[in-house]
Amino acid sequence: MSKVFKVCQEDEWENVKQNDFFEGSKIDKNDGFIHFSTSEQLEGTLEKYFKSKSPLYLLEVNTDKLDLVWEVSRDKQLFPHLYAPLPLSAVAKVYKIFLDTQGNHIVPEQAFYQ
Repeated sequence: MSKVFKVCQEDEWENVKQNDFFEGSKIDKNDGFIHFSTSEQLEGTLEKYFKSKSPLYLLEVNTDKLDLVWEVSRDKQLFPHLYAPLPLSAVAKVYKIFLDTQGNHIVPEQAFYQ
């Protein structure tokens, strides 16, 4: 199974988790696609777009049946984008992300080692 990650604010996930599809966050809707990160890109994504925000949800997404487009973005890296709603059936796991006392995100290690 190949996987990518989607960071959501708490209200975004709570509002869609009973649905069949996730249409994306506000920035996704503005850009016309759903932004994902690889495990290597996740720390930079959290720092740039979610600094000091908590709680957040981290969606581990199985990409086997998704038509992802890999496009150059931040730091000339290829990032996975989805130009369609995300079927919630592709969400393999959901993790909660909190902040430590210094304001750094605490991402559960099991998100990366399964």
